[in-house]
Amino acid sequence: MGEDVIEAKFHALEKDGHHAVIVEVPLLQPIPDVQYSVAGLCVKAGIDIIQIPIPIRFPWMYGERIQKIQLQARENDILYKQSFEVLAGLIKRYPDSEFMPVGFYGGLQRMGQNNYISKCAELGIKIVDVPDYPVCHDHDPFGFVSELHKHNIDYVTCISTDLALSAPGSKEYLHFCQVVSASHGFLFLLASAGGKTGEKASFDYESLAKAKEKIREVQKKIQSDCPIVAVCGISTPEQVRILTKEIGLHVMFGSALFSRMMKGDDNRSIYEFLESMRNAAN
Repeated sequence: MGEDVIEAKFHALEKDGHHAVIVEVPLLQPIPDVQYSVAGLCVKAGIDIIQIPIPIRFPWMYGERIQKIQLQARENDILYKQSFEVLAGLIKRYPDSEFMPVGFYGGLQRMGQNNYISKCAELGIKIVDVPDYPVCHDHDPFGFVSELHKHNIDYVTCISTDLALSAPGSKEYLHFCQVVSASHGFLFLLASAGGKTGEKASFDYESLAKAKEKIREVQKKIQSDCPIVAVCGISTPEQVRILTKEIGLHVMFGSALFSRMMKGDDNRSIYEFLESMRNAAN
Protein backbone atom coordinates (compact mmCIF):
# COMPACT_ATOMS: atom_id res chain seq x y z
CA MET A 1 0.00 0.00 0.00
CA GLY A 2 1.05 3.59 -0.67
CA GLU A 3 0.46 4.50 2.98
CA ASP A 4 3.57 2.53 3.95
CA VAL A 5 5.68 5.05 2.04
CA ILE A 6 3.90 8.21 3.19
CA GLU A 7 3.46 7.11 6.79
CA ALA A 8 7.10 6.00 6.95
CA LYS A 9 8.25 9.46 5.85
CA PHE A 10 6.11 11.19 8.45
CA HIS A 11 7.21 8.83 11.21
CA ALA A 12 10.86 9.31 10.26
CA LEU A 13 10.40 13.06 10.73
CA GLU A 14 8.72 12.50 14.09
CA LYS A 15 11.58 10.29 15.23
CA ASP A 16 13.98 13.17 14.57
CA GLY A 17 11.76 15.66 16.41
CA HIS A 18 10.36 17.22 13.21
CA HIS A 19 6.91 17.40 11.66
CA ALA A 20 5.77 17.36 8.03
CA VAL A 21 4.75 20.51 6.18
CA ILE A 22 2.39 20.28 3.20
CA VAL A 23 1.82 23.24 0.86
CA GLU A 24 -0.69 23.81 -1.93
CA VAL A 25 0.59 25.64 -5.01
CA PRO A 26 -2.26 27.36 -6.94
CA LEU A 27 -2.90 27.25 -10.69
CA LEU A 28 -2.19 30.93 -11.20
CA GLN A 29 -1.16 31.96 -14.70
CA PRO A 30 1.06 31.61 -16.61
CA ILE A 31 0.80 27.84 -16.32
CA PRO A 32 3.12 25.92 -15.80
CA ASP A 33 5.80 28.58 -15.25
CA VAL A 34 4.33 29.85 -11.99
CA GLN A 35 3.94 26.34 -10.58
CA TYR A 36 7.44 25.27 -11.61
CA SER A 37 8.92 28.37 -10.00
CA VAL A 38 7.00 28.20 -6.70
CA ALA A 39 7.29 24.41 -6.38
CA GLY A 40 11.05 24.85 -6.81
CA LEU A 41 11.01 27.24 -3.86
CA CYS A 42 9.00 24.69 -1.86
CA VAL A 43 11.51 21.95 -2.61
CA LYS A 44 14.41 24.24 -1.69
CA ALA A 45 12.69 25.15 1.60
CA GLY A 46 12.24 21.47 2.46
CA ILE A 47 8.46 21.22 2.09
CA ASP A 48 7.46 17.57 2.41
CA ILE A 49 4.42 17.30 0.11
CA ILE A 50 3.23 19.75 -2.57
CA GLN A 51 -0.45 19.83 -3.52
CA ILE A 52 -1.65 20.79 -6.99
CA PRO A 53 -5.37 21.63 -7.25
CA ILE A 54 -7.86 20.40 -9.81
CA PRO A 55 -10.29 23.27 -10.57
CA ILE A 56 -13.89 22.69 -9.53
CA ARG A 57 -17.25 24.08 -10.56
CA PHE A 58 -18.70 25.06 -7.17
CA PRO A 59 -15.98 26.16 -4.71
CA TRP A 60 -18.41 26.69 -1.80
CA MET A 61 -16.07 25.31 0.84
CA TYR A 62 -13.18 27.57 -0.02
CA GLY A 63 -12.31 30.96 1.45
CA GLU A 64 -12.35 34.20 -0.53
CA ARG A 65 -8.81 33.95 -1.91
CA ILE A 66 -9.14 30.41 -3.24
CA GLN A 67 -12.57 31.23 -4.65
CA LYS A 68 -10.99 34.02 -6.68
CA ILE A 69 -8.35 31.62 -8.01
CA GLN A 70 -11.02 29.05 -8.86
CA LEU A 71 -13.04 31.74 -10.65
CA GLN A 72 -9.98 32.72 -12.68
CA ALA A 73 -9.48 29.08 -13.58
CA ARG A 74 -13.08 28.81 -14.79
CA GLU A 75 -12.84 32.04 -16.81
CA ASN A 76 -9.63 30.83 -18.49
CA ASP A 77 -10.76 27.23 -19.15
CA ILE A 78 -8.20 25.79 -16.75
CA LEU A 79 -9.27 22.21 -16.06
CA TYR A 80 -7.88 18.89 -14.89
CA LYS A 81 -5.73 18.60 -18.03
CA GLN A 82 -3.57 21.53 -16.94
CA SER A 83 -3.44 20.16 -13.38
CA PHE A 84 -2.03 16.84 -14.53
CA GLU A 85 0.32 18.50 -17.02
CA VAL A 86 1.72 20.53 -14.13
CA LEU A 87 1.98 17.42 -11.94
CA ALA A 88 3.77 15.49 -14.68
CA GLY A 89 6.24 18.33 -15.23
CA LEU A 90 6.92 18.76 -11.52
CA ILE A 91 7.45 15.04 -10.91
CA LYS A 92 9.94 14.96 -13.79
CA ARG A 93 11.80 17.98 -12.39
CA TYR A 94 11.74 16.89 -8.76
CA PRO A 95 11.60 13.07 -8.72
CA ASP A 96 12.57 12.88 -5.05
CA SER A 97 9.68 15.07 -3.88
CA GLU A 98 6.09 14.06 -3.11
CA PHE A 99 3.19 15.61 -5.03
CA MET A 100 -0.53 15.09 -4.64
CA PRO A 101 -3.62 16.32 -6.51
CA VAL A 102 -6.42 17.95 -4.52
CA GLY A 103 -9.95 18.62 -5.74
CA PHE A 104 -13.58 17.78 -5.13
CA TYR A 105 -15.16 14.67 -6.61
CA GLY A 106 -17.41 16.78 -8.85
CA GLY A 107 -14.33 18.14 -10.62
CA LEU A 108 -12.79 14.70 -10.76
CA GLN A 109 -15.87 13.32 -12.52
CA ARG A 110 -15.24 15.66 -15.44
CA MET A 111 -12.24 13.53 -16.37
CA GLY A 112 -13.77 10.26 -15.21
CA GLN A 113 -12.87 8.25 -12.13
CA ASN A 114 -10.92 5.58 -14.01
CA ASN A 115 -9.00 8.18 -15.98
CA TYR A 116 -8.14 10.03 -12.78
CA ILE A 117 -6.85 6.90 -11.04
CA SER A 118 -4.90 5.82 -14.13
CA LYS A 119 -3.24 9.24 -14.41
CA CYS A 120 -2.27 9.19 -10.74
CA ALA A 121 -0.87 5.66 -11.00
CA GLU A 122 1.02 6.53 -14.19
CA LEU A 123 2.72 9.45 -12.43
CA GLY A 124 3.57 7.42 -9.35
CA ILE A 125 1.43 9.55 -7.06
CA LYS A 126 1.12 7.95 -3.64
CA ILE A 127 -1.73 9.90 -2.04
CA VAL A 128 -4.71 12.01 -3.17
CA ASP A 129 -7.09 14.48 -1.51
CA VAL A 130 -10.76 14.44 -2.60
CA PRO A 131 -12.49 16.13 0.37
CA ASP A 132 -16.14 15.54 -0.51
CA TYR A 133 -16.08 11.88 -1.48
CA PRO A 134 -18.32 9.89 0.94
CA VAL A 135 -15.97 7.00 1.67
CA CYS A 136 -17.56 6.41 5.10
CA HIS A 137 -20.91 8.23 4.86
CA ASP A 138 -22.00 6.09 1.90
CA HIS A 139 -19.42 3.30 2.16
CA ASP A 140 -17.30 4.12 -0.90
CA PRO A 141 -20.35 4.13 -3.24
CA PHE A 142 -18.39 4.20 -6.51
CA GLY A 143 -15.50 2.02 -5.39
CA PHE A 144 -13.18 5.01 -5.74
CA VAL A 145 -11.07 4.37 -2.64
CA SER A 146 -10.88 0.63 -3.17
CA GLU A 147 -9.63 1.23 -6.73
CA LEU A 148 -7.05 3.72 -5.46
CA HIS A 149 -5.78 1.12 -3.01
CA LYS A 150 -5.44 -1.43 -5.82
CA HIS A 151 -2.96 1.00 -7.37
CA ASN A 152 -1.13 1.59 -4.05
CA ILE A 153 -2.56 5.10 -3.74
CA ASP A 154 -3.80 6.43 -0.40
CA TYR A 155 -6.92 8.52 0.11
CA VAL A 156 -6.80 11.39 2.64
CA THR A 157 -9.66 11.49 5.14
CA CYS A 158 -10.87 14.62 6.99
CA ILE A 159 -12.01 14.85 10.62
CA SER A 160 -13.45 17.92 12.35
CA THR A 161 -12.83 18.64 16.01
CA ASP A 162 -16.58 18.38 16.63
CA LEU A 163 -16.66 14.88 15.19
CA ALA A 164 -13.58 13.81 17.13
CA LEU A 165 -15.10 15.10 20.38
CA SER A 166 -18.54 13.53 19.87
CA ALA A 167 -19.98 11.49 22.74
CA PRO A 168 -18.95 7.81 22.82
CA GLY A 169 -21.81 5.59 21.73
CA SER A 170 -23.47 8.30 19.61
CA LYS A 171 -24.09 8.03 15.88
CA GLU A 172 -21.46 10.73 15.34
CA TYR A 173 -18.89 8.83 17.38
CA LEU A 174 -19.50 5.68 15.35
CA HIS A 175 -18.89 7.68 12.17
CA PHE A 176 -15.74 9.16 13.73
CA CYS A 177 -14.40 5.66 14.43
CA GLN A 178 -15.18 4.63 10.84
CA VAL A 179 -13.24 7.58 9.43
CA VAL A 180 -10.23 6.90 11.67
CA SER A 181 -10.29 3.25 10.57
CA ALA A 182 -10.40 4.30 6.90
CA SER A 183 -7.38 6.62 7.27
CA HIS A 184 -4.08 5.72 5.62
CA GLY A 185 -1.07 7.79 4.64
CA PHE A 186 -2.22 10.69 6.79
CA LEU A 187 -5.52 12.25 7.84
CA PHE A 188 -6.55 15.89 7.99
CA LEU A 189 -7.78 17.39 11.26
CA LEU A 190 -9.73 20.53 10.38
CA ALA A 191 -8.33 23.46 12.35
CA SER A 192 -11.18 25.75 11.20
CA ALA A 193 -14.89 25.10 11.59
CA GLY A 194 -16.38 23.47 8.51
CA GLY A 195 -12.97 23.20 6.88
CA LYS A 196 -13.23 26.79 5.67
CA THR A 197 -9.97 27.91 4.10
CA GLY A 198 -8.39 31.33 4.40
CA GLU A 199 -5.80 32.73 6.80
CA LYS A 200 -6.89 32.69 10.45
CA ALA A 201 -5.55 34.84 13.27
CA SER A 202 -6.02 32.16 15.92
CA PHE A 203 -7.26 28.63 16.59
CA ASP A 204 -8.90 26.71 19.39
CA TYR A 205 -5.70 24.88 20.27
CA GLU A 206 -7.22 23.21 23.32
CA SER A 207 -9.93 21.54 21.21
CA LEU A 208 -7.39 20.50 18.59
CA ALA A 209 -5.22 18.88 21.28
CA LYS A 210 -8.24 17.03 22.69
CA ALA A 211 -9.30 15.94 19.19
CA LYS A 212 -5.82 14.58 18.53
CA GLU A 213 -5.96 12.52 21.71
CA LYS A 214 -9.40 11.12 20.78
CA ILE A 215 -8.05 10.09 17.37
CA ARG A 216 -5.07 8.43 19.04
CA GLU A 217 -7.39 6.54 21.40
CA VAL A 218 -9.27 5.00 18.47
CA GLN A 219 -6.04 4.35 16.55
CA LYS A 220 -4.62 2.47 19.51
CA LYS A 221 -7.65 0.15 19.52
CA ILE A 222 -7.27 -0.65 15.82
CA GLN A 223 -3.44 -0.71 15.91
CA SER A 224 -3.06 2.25 13.56
CA ASP A 225 -0.53 5.07 13.73
CA CYS A 226 -1.74 7.18 10.81
CA PRO A 227 -0.18 10.68 11.03
CA ILE A 228 -2.49 13.63 11.78
CA VAL A 229 -2.19 16.89 9.81
CA ALA A 230 -3.79 20.17 10.92
CA VAL A 231 -5.30 22.01 7.94
CA CYS A 232 -7.34 25.13 7.01
CA GLY A 233 -6.28 28.64 7.92
CA ILE A 234 -2.69 28.14 9.09
CA SER A 235 -0.70 31.22 8.14
CA THR A 236 2.17 32.05 10.54
CA PRO A 237 5.29 30.34 11.86
CA GLU A 238 4.03 30.79 15.42
CA GLN A 239 0.84 28.87 14.58
CA VAL A 240 2.97 26.13 13.03
CA ARG A 241 5.18 26.02 16.13
CA ILE A 242 2.21 25.59 18.48
CA LEU A 243 0.51 22.98 16.31
CA THR A 244 3.67 20.93 15.82
CA LYS A 245 5.71 21.41 18.98
CA GLU A 246 2.99 21.82 21.61
CA ILE A 247 0.25 19.61 20.15
CA GLY A 248 2.26 17.22 17.99
CA LEU A 249 0.43 17.66 14.69
CA HIS A 250 1.81 17.96 11.19
CA VAL A 251 0.58 20.99 9.19
CA MET A 252 -0.73 21.98 5.76
CA PHE A 253 -1.37 25.49 4.40
CA GLY A 254 -2.21 27.19 1.12
CA SER A 255 -3.95 30.56 1.45
CA ALA A 256 -0.99 32.17 3.21
CA LEU A 257 1.12 31.36 0.15
CA PHE A 258 -1.59 32.36 -2.31
CA SER A 259 -1.95 35.83 -0.77
CA ARG A 260 1.76 36.49 -1.19
CA MET A 261 1.74 35.31 -4.77
CA MET A 262 -1.33 37.39 -5.65
CA LYS A 263 0.26 40.48 -4.09
CA GLY A 264 3.24 39.99 -6.37
CA ASP A 265 5.84 39.10 -3.73
CA ASP A 266 9.19 38.21 -5.30
CA ASN A 267 10.72 34.74 -5.11
CA ARG A 268 13.10 35.70 -2.33
CA SER A 269 10.24 36.84 -0.07
CA ILE A 270 8.18 33.75 -0.85
CA TYR A 271 11.13 31.46 -0.16
CA GLU A 272 11.85 33.18 3.15
CA PHE A 273 8.21 32.70 4.17
CA LEU A 274 8.23 29.01 3.20
CA GLU A 275 11.52 28.50 5.00
CA SER A 276 10.17 30.16 8.15
CA MET A 277 7.13 27.85 8.14
CA ARG A 278 9.34 24.79 7.58
CA ASN A 279 11.76 25.82 10.33
CA ALA A 280 8.89 26.31 12.78
CA ALA A 281 8.00 22.62 12.36
CA ASN A 282 11.58 21.39 12.97
